[in-house]
Amino acid sequence: MSYFFRKIGAYFFVFIVYFISGKLSLYLSSIDGYSTPVWPPAGFALGFVLIFGNRVWLSVFLAAYFTNTHFSDPDFSWLETFTNNPQNIFISFGNSISALFGAYLLKKYSDSKLNIFSVKDLLSFFVLAGPAAAIISSIIGSFSLLIFNIIYKDFLFQTWFTWWLGDSIGIIIFTPILILTHKWILKEETGMRLILFCSATMGTFVLTLTIFFVTRDWEKEFIQYRIKTDGQIISSEIENRIFENLRVVKSLGSFISVQNSLNKKDFDTYAKSILDETESVSAVSWNLKIPHSKRSLYEAKLKNDYPNSIGINLKEEGATKISPIKEQYIFVRYIYPFPENKAAVGYDVYSNPVRREALNIAMQTNDLEITGKVNLIQNDSDNSGFLVFYPLKRNDGEYGFATAVIKITSIIKKSLIGSDQNNLCVQILEGDQNHSNEVYNRNCITSQEKIFSDFSHVHRTKIGSHLLTFRIVATKEYFDKNLTNASRFILIISSFLTGLLGILMLIILGKEKSIQEIVEKRTFELEKANRVKSEFLANMSHEIRTPMNGVLGMLTLLEETNVDIEQKDYLDNAKKSVLSLLTIINDILDVSKLENHKLEIIPTETNIYKLCRDIQLLFQSDVIEKNLKLNLDFTIEDTNLHILVDENRLRQVLNNLISNSLKFTPSGIITLAVKLDPSRNFIEFCVHDTGIGISEENMKRLFDRFVQLEDARTKRFEGAGLGLYISKQLVKLMGGEIKVESILNIGSTFKFTIPFHQVDVPVQTIIRIESQETFNLKNVNVLVAEDNLLNQKFVRKVLEKEKVNVTIASNGIETIQLLDASLLNESRKYDLVLMDIQMPELDGLETTKRIRKRRDEYQNIPIIALTANNMDSQIKEYLENGMDDCVKKPIILSELLNSIYKIFSKSNEIKQ
Repeated sequence: MSYFFRKIGAYFFVFIVYFISGKLSLYLSSIDGYSTPVWPPAGFALGFVLIFGNRVWLSVFLAAYFTNTHFSDPDFSWLETFTNNPQNIFISFGNSISALFGAYLLKKYSDSKLNIFSVKDLLSFFVLAGPAAAIISSIIGSFSLLIFNIIYKDFLFQTWFTWWLGDSIGIIIFTPILILTHKWILKEETGMRLILFCSATMGTFVLTLTIFFVTRDWEKEFIQYRIKTDGQIISSEIENRIFENLRVVKSLGSFISVQNSLNKKDFDTYAKSILDETESVSAVSWNLKIPHSKRSLYEAKLKNDYPNSIGINLKEEGATKISPIKEQYIFVRYIYPFPENKAAVGYDVYSNPVRREALNIAMQTNDLEITGKVNLIQNDSDNSGFLVFYPLKRNDGEYGFATAVIKITSIIKKSLIGSDQNNLCVQILEGDQNHSNEVYNRNCITSQEKIFSDFSHVHRTKIGSHLLTFRIVATKEYFDKNLTNASRFILIISSFLTGLLGILMLIILGKEKSIQEIVEKRTFELEKANRVKSEFLANMSHEIRTPMNGVLGMLTLLEETNVDIEQKDYLDNAKKSVLSLLTIINDILDVSKLENHKLEIIPTETNIYKLCRDIQLLFQSDVIEKNLKLNLDFTIEDTNLHILVDENRLRQVLNNLISNSLKFTPSGIITLAVKLDPSRNFIEFCVHDTGIGISEENMKRLFDRFVQLEDARTKRFEGAGLGLYISKQLVKLMGGEIKVESILNIGSTFKFTIPFHQVDVPVQTIIRIESQETFNLKNVNVLVAEDNLLNQKFVRKVLEKEKVNVTIASNGIETIQLLDASLLNESRKYDLVLMDIQMPELDGLETTKRIRKRRDEYQNIPIIALTANNMDSQIKEYLENGMDDCVKKPIILSELLNSIYKIFSKSNEIKQ
């Protein structure tokens, strides 16, 4: 039973893949819509037969049929759709048979295991699977289109060749992808080979498709533009010539109405004068309306003017007969030119139903009216046309119609200018869009109209009560002269090259197995080198930071002594230089961690308002020194808002941006603005300054590494050019994005967003010790574990200035001993341990572990790491093993005091 379902599942899978790829591939069809330069389903069909065997033939057949047949037309039922598209059965049969034939050739003349990496088998595949197999489907498909009048004979070879080439290219590109995917599923090939092959071939193929669509759209627009232009010219010319007839009729009517005594000579003279000025009017006449009582009188006048006239007559079955007695007649009294129109003299136009309908409308509206399409009674090889009737009443009481003859053929020939326009199909239709009759067509073949129906121009005009539609459609000859077929050639050539690239990739990947071990060995060596590099950076960071800590510490202590103004200035400069060097070291390490993907984002609960206030206070002295203002614009109402974010990295980004603004703002205001996105998905931070600004050209490289926007020889501002690069990467790692807006000499605005993940903080009353600004460490007992004598001296001095009781231990063993000894003396118990990490005999990390395993009151004593190690992984390790916080060396007094403040604030929280 399970085998049956797997079998059905395979059939269904084949059907779905072929059907979807087929529907998508129809968009690759050429402009005629009946041939596709690349047909990927042919490749899928062959691949499925090779993988699943001949039994999937039915799935391929059905999928091909449903691909080519549209069942969505509401005017036809499914049965009518089936019977109206018999060619699709033959096309589907050809596609499925072609796949069977190609699989047979490959299995017979190639490796049965489909080793597509072999050069020999690739050559067999290139010849047999593609060109040879595609011959069957292309022949059956193109001839079925011809037989069922979808295309015409002139298109047969072009359709066959495009079909054959499209199937061949589809097989060459997509069959290897399917086979390689199947082998990967069976674990016979690696995923990397599949990815490399697919990325190379499909990347090139997608690029090819992009160029194809752009070019084809350009071709379509060009042809449509040409059709529209030529169609407008032809339609306007036809319309103008028709309206010229109407003007001639009205001119004739004006002449007739004002003549006191109209005679043939005067009529012919005037008619000749107006016909000489136009090429569109074939003939004009005066059609007089009389009752039967006056018939004999006017027949006599006709005989006098036209001796060969038989009187008022009509046409029956092509013969001229004397009109029977009627109540009234509307007959041709005068006509010009006579020789070509002598058969019309005396003709009772009211006897013809089409003419009578137009005459009645003209009499009712008392306005100009035209007939529908009529066969003119003049002897002519092409006698179809219109008659224009203009009703009028003469001064002597005669009532009739000034009439003009419009010969459609004559108008069309004179309206077509140039060889391009003569190659167009021209149709004139009478009626509205729902019901119209063809009046005239020129160069129109039904099959061509169907192929090129999208490339047409339609113009409508109303004459009297008739709506005429002029339809101009492209023909094969028109396309041959105006279409470059660039899109077709680009798709064919590029797809063929894509197929060749795929074969080349298969050959190259065939060598991959033999060098795989070498690559793995080399990869291991590179990873080892990378580890060595990371260890080297960590060690160098520690070795540089340790003496820097001593330098900075001594400078800090020296700063507290009695120094004069000049010495104070020297100290400030030295301290700034050390801090600048420290920033550069930190930035270089951060860049290294970013490049090695070792920098981790560790979200914690963070009070955003407090963070921003701390940063504002941090820069306050620098701001005052430069005579600037640093404002905090916190627009979020809840100042106790806690979010989940990496507080240290967010602080680093804000510090970088504000430091940058401070550096490049000689005067004015710096603003740190914080607001919440209305959707509450993001929180936005904005640092705006009134500084020197950034040019548009420099903004393009602002976030690159080691970029400074000044010439190195003339630079005024310090920095390694890493801060903004690191900031951008950190914001990206936190899930946000950063951008800059700036106007030169006006100011700059740096904005970045991070995802907003609110953390609910329980409402509670918290009693803390003093605020950070007024925090007092007096009489606090601190144990400092530090082996470096210079660092011992610095830490002791700065803490003693804060009235702290300091005890020094040179290693972890001494630290444990001092803790044990203090238990016997209540007044010497320690409140805090400052723990160096690298110490002799027992390092700080192991010492911390031992303290946390104690069973006395020191088990939970606060421990702050003092370390020159700066790697995130190291700091994370310290915190995970029991340390409460970490202060990096070189130690900055404000950071140390802030860390101690946080430790004691947490330990003194009392919930009520």
